[in-house]
Amino acid sequence: MLKVPSVSVVIPTYNRLSLLKQTVESVRSQSFQDFEIIVVDDGSTDDTWEWLARQSDIRAFKQPNQGIAASRNAGIVKARAPWVAFLDHDDLWLPDKLQVQMGFIAENPHVALVAARHVRMGSRIRNPRRVQWKSGDLFVQVYAESFIHTSSVIIKKDVLESIGGFDPRYRFADEFDVWLKIARDYPIAYVNKPLVLIRFYEANTSHDRLGLRKDTEDILLKHYDPQRISERVFLKTMSDHDISYGRAYLKAGDHRSALDCFWRSVTRAPLRVRTWRYYLKRRMANWFVR
Repeated sequence: MLKVPSVSVVIPTYNRLSLLKQTVESVRSQSFQDFEIIVVDDGSTDDTWEWLARQSDIRAFKQPNQGIAASRNAGIVKARAPWVAFLDHDDLWLPDKLQVQMGFIAENPHVALVAARHVRMGSRIRNPRRVQWKSGDLFVQVYAESFIHTSSVIIKKDVLESIGGFDPRYRFADEFDVWLKIARDYPIAYVNKPLVLIRFYEANTSHDRLGLRKDTEDILLKHYDPQRISERVFLKTMSDHDISYGRAYLKAGDHRSALDCFWRSVTRAPLRVRTWRYYLKRRMANWFVR
């Protein structure tokens, strides 16, 4: 009879074999070794499946292309451990990632989710002078700051099952919805020690930018609870959301959409200097172009 591991590492993948190999190697190199690796191949058309079939330490599953939410959900179903860690196929774990988080879990088994700080690949890794954990009811912080990255989390499997996993309807922000569902009802924890390296990509198309903006806004509205989130925090969060996507539109050269985002930010938080600064700067730039 196979020993049940402490944590199941779920890696969804699609046509990124060269990066996937590096990602898997970062798991194999963990100082904490009581895990299983589950890779869900979401219909890759490169040599991913052939490579996976040769890896004796990976439980690999193949499905028709359904998207990342469905792939993560498939991994949850296949997971044998009581805890599930997610890792995107192009990110890397630092060697003590699991050791740090599972050590905290051993002393705090009541938490439902444990996250860690992430840094962009190529950035200098600055370890904090003092490793600090924050834990408990972090719902408002998750809502307002959206600081959790998928590749940093370890979550109780039964909690994932109780909330229904990842919602495929949110193609661009399904993970944010999950973090809020969990933080709303369970204690969670976060450590300021960098444990994950991520590759950062801007949204590639206007469709992606619009989809991400819409998904995030829908999720913020869905999880807004006036009993727990003040109106001030709600409006500031929505305003920051508009500014963030306005800047993304600017980078993509879509000045009309950027101006629309900045104006929405102003209408949500008209007393914030920052919102007016972005709007007026863009408005004046458009005026001079004419």
